[in-house]
Amino acid sequence: MSTFTTRRRLRELARPVLVAVVAGVAYGSWAALTHGHLGAEVALRAGCTQAALSMPTTLALVLVLERLFRLPSKPMHGFWLASVGTPTLAIVWLVVGHAFTGTPHIVVAIAPSVIVGTAFSFVYARTLLARIRRGS
Repeated sequence: MSTFTTRRRLRELARPVLVAVVAGVAYGSWAALTHGHLGAEVALRAGCTQAALSMPTTLALVLVLERLFRLPSKPMHGFWLASVGTPTLAIVWLVVGHAFTGTPHIVVAIAPSVIVGTAFSFVYARTLLARIRRGS
């Protein structure tokens, strides 16, 4: 394997991790901000919970989305399965995690993750569909 190929592969592996860290910090900050009026302890717990859930979720959901996309034999069916199935799994994961830790306003805490994640899933699945249609 050439040095160029190795570096390219490392960048491909690092990119999802970086995206996951950025998502965790952003979504965790949002959850803490929205719970600030309930006191520092509650805000910190909500923020840390959201960050801890968002990081692995962001990382795993890209892999799930790609798998769901490839399950059906028809790419258009894969697009819809990935576009709807991935955000549904993410919502369940976030609600259960916040309920487990006692976050008082779960919908408010996860709203940005759900909105951005659903849009991301749609765009990413659409990109996969376009790539298949182009034959690349």
